[in-house]
Amino acid sequence: MSSTLVTPLLISQPFGFAAANPAFIKLPIPVPSQISITVNAASFTDGFPPNTMTPEASGGLPFFGQDMNGILWMVSAYCANFAAGALSPYNSTLSADISGYPLGAVLVNASGTGLWVSTVDGNTTNPDALGAGWQMLAVSGGSAVVVSTGTVTLTAAQAAVPFINFTGTLTGNTTVVFPTIEGMDWVVANSTSGGFTLQIETSGGTPITVPQTGAAAPTSVYCDGTNIQNTGVSTAGLAPINSPTLTGTPAAPTASPATLNNTQIATTAFVQAAITAALATYARLASPIFSGTPTAPTPSPGDNTLKLATTQFVQAAITANATILRMGVAAMNNGANSVNFSTPFPTACAGVVMTPFGAGATYFVTSKNPNGFTADVGVTQSYFYIAFGS
Repeated sequence: MSSTLVTPLLISQPFGFAAANPAFIKLPIPVPSQISITVNAASFTDGFPPNTMTPEASGGLPFFGQDMNGILWMVSAYCANFAAGALSPYNSTLSADISGYPLGAVLVNASGTGLWVSTVDGNTTNPDALGAGWQMLAVSGGSAVVVSTGTVTLTAAQAAVPFINFTGTLTGNTTVVFPTIEGMDWVVANSTSGGFTLQIETSGGTPITVPQTGAAAPTSVYCDGTNIQNTGVSTAGLAPINSPTLTGTPAAPTASPATLNNTQIATTAFVQAAITAALATYARLASPIFSGTPTAPTPSPGDNTLKLATTQFVQAAITANATILRMGVAAMNNGANSVNFSTPFPTACAGVVMTPFGAGATYFVTSKNPNGFTADVGVTQSYFYIAFGS
């Protein structure tokens, strides 16, 4: 219906809240009929009984004003309660009177920190005792449960909150038993210390391990009616957005080679490509391959080390050590013979090589100078000679 159709006046107090009971108000109005006790007394069974609807001239009696005040108090008390935003908690007497809460009934939990919704009709179980057929709805708060070793069963109060933080020092492998309530879910954190395992399970169910990652990285679980299941929603193993500390082999998209000087992540592929591009105009130190017209310092004349020899060094060395040849044919007699060069050497004659025209000849050069040489021969004949010098 439209919200403007009815604009009720809010009630902050029940009708007759200051009336004295039982002088001016009767509380509570009984459920069973009161006709056999007081013929004109009201009850939830009869309402105002028939006798109060009969004229007094015909034997009728008026209803009690206390009953009217009591009925109005009880009805308006609920109105005031709802106007204040309050819901009812579980009540075993009411549950028995109505044969259990209906499907969809919403109750406030015992601590006032959340709601229970009934998932079945005729629900007589106590949700605050984790009875079956109730689901947590909009519950806040948490439990800190200290564990050490062995098997620990959660109390109803501990399990009735959405966040459970396990603390303490583990001295052995530990199992925590959760209630078997289908649809219930929790966020659990293993904030314990000690090198042992913490597992959670339903009674007789299959356990799951809660990683020792603390309240900053809890694990989300739920009950499927048989076992505790991991929803897969966990921050364990995840890195925070702010200042993450990554492990293993993190990977990222490789930026374009044209991307320079910004905050994008540089992968090893990007760095290697950047280094290769930056060194493309450089030669390697070991076995370099030059192109173009490489140059180097020219070593000093006569240098005999591993320094690079430039063309300038080579040309100077050739010029400084150029060899001059003198060739000719000389007729020689057995014994010593002197031969003069047609053109003397500028500086010195370094050596002479002779070849006889005939067989059986022996020879050797006994002296040499810039102008010629002397040779001893064993056979008189002509000899071809080559002299070299500078």
